[in-house]
This record gives sequence, structure tokens and C-alpha cells, in this order.
Amino acid sequence: MASSARSGSVLLRRAFGTTAARLAPYPYPLIRDTAPSALSQSPAPPGGRAAIAAIRFTAPASGDPRRGIVGWVSADGGDPQAPIRPQCFIENRAFWPAVLEVLAEHAHQDPELQAQAAFQKTGWMNIADGRNPPPLGRTGGAEDILGCVLLEDRRIKGGSFQANGAHCPVTADGLFQLPQFLHARLVERLSQAAGSV
Repeated sequence: MASSARSGSVLLRRAFGTTAARLAPYPYPLIRDTAPSALSQSPAPPGGRAAIAAIRFTAPASGDPRRGIVGWVSADGGDPQAPIRPQCFIENRAFWPAVLEVLAEHAHQDPELQAQAAFQKTGWMNIADGRNPPPLGRTGGAEDILGCVLLEDRRIKGGSFQANGAHCPVTADGLFQLPQFLHARLVERLSQAAGSV
């Protein structure tokens, strides 16, 4: 009897735990840039951690070496290929506005979000981060909500995106993940910006 009660509590901890036991592989290509020009752009982190790789979605551009860098993996992580965790990540604050612009301009065109809008019908709909999506009909944690959009008659109203200032680009569940359509728009934007330098 005690054995079944113990295994039940283990199942509850797994189902309701706040940290991931094992991170899933990132679904999109990531470039881990170890070039000195990319690493020299890392801000001085607290505690003296040194960056060992810049994380990018697109190839480095000529000109501004910070362009397109999501952030840097610190030496605390040891292996630059290891999963990205908050304690080993240094955010590039100049990167995030591009993500928010893509969400604002293209959220109403995303097929995944359109399907969710058809299900919810009206009101404000949260856009969940794909790294830790909430169960259908539930609200995710603040760190996992990219923002919200207004729904009118089962459709996303264009231009209604509101960013969530509490969203974290990296959590214990890994690096942020946009829906596939929006990720492709972000990569296009970063590639265009690289070409215009």
C-alpha cells in the first residue's frame, strides 16, 4: 500500500513539476558562433562568467557583429552544445525587439494561432511559448506567455498584439520557441537585416 502511495506522489510531482527533467531538442536550427568577434560583443556578466558561444538563428552578418545574436552561453555551461539553461545564458537585449515586431506584424497570419482563435472565439488570447505549452484551455505561467492578441468572431485582429513583459527568453525548459510560421518570419527578418548591412 505504501508503495502505491509513494509512486502516486512521484507521478504527481512529474505532472505538476515546475522544471523540466530532460530538455527536448530545440526544434529549429541554432548556430553556436564561437568567433572572437561574436564573443567580444557579450556584456560583462555578473560573477565574471565568460561567454563561450553566441547563439544565433542566422549566419553572422558583416557590419554589426551583435545583429542577430539571441544571447551568449556562458562558461558555466561548459559545453557550448549543451542545452541552454537560464544560469548559463546571457541575453542580448538588442535582439528581443525583432521578436516582438514579428509577433505584432504576423501573429494574425499564423495558422497555429488562427486555429486556437477559432477554438476560443472571442476575448484576449494568450500566445504561449512553444517550449512549455499549457494544456488546451489552460493559461501558462507568465514566463511562458509571449503576449496576447484580441479575437473578434473567431479571428485574430491584426495589430492587436500586446507583449508580455514578464516573458523570459530562457527558462528551465530552454530557449523560447515561436510557432513555426512566426519563427520563419523572424529568420527572414534577421536575414534581411543582415543583407542590408
